[in-house]
Amino acid sequence: MARPRVDDCRLIDIGHHADARGSLTVLERIAELPFDVRRAFVISDVPPGGIRGEHANTLTSELIVCVAGSLSLTVQDEHAVRTLLLSAQAQAVLVPPTLWVELRDFAPGTVVLVLADTEYDEARHGYIREHARWLQWRGMDRVA
Repeated sequence: MARPRVDDCRLIDIGHHADARGSLTVLERIAELPFDVRRAFVISDVPPGGIRGEHANTLTSELIVCVAGSLSLTVQDEHAVRTLLLSAQAQAVLVPPTLWVELRDFAPGTVVLVLADTEYDEARHGYIREHARWLQWRGMDRVA
């Protein structure tokens, strides 16, 4: 089976409704989500210049939703780097396993919801937290 590539990350539209009462964004069983959610976590209060992620999950797929604020999401494979700008709109990004992921450029007050298809298990799910080790695991010494 081919390893996922940065182009396999895709934007998914989610329900968003706004009127005089405010906004409502709905995450219901999204037909395009290729997994059952096993874990959800929230990232918030990231200090100026802070970076989250900086790792690859060898088995875990994630749906990343910017609930408030904005940020940039960078994904990398052995051939390319792709950066997506996320803001509190009606889209989420589906990230397949094995890609290097970084979240940065957080605006003040940004809140991110991440849905994952595995429970957290550092050893069993093969988190790779060192970029050089991930490059080696992908069979390269640098991105082309």
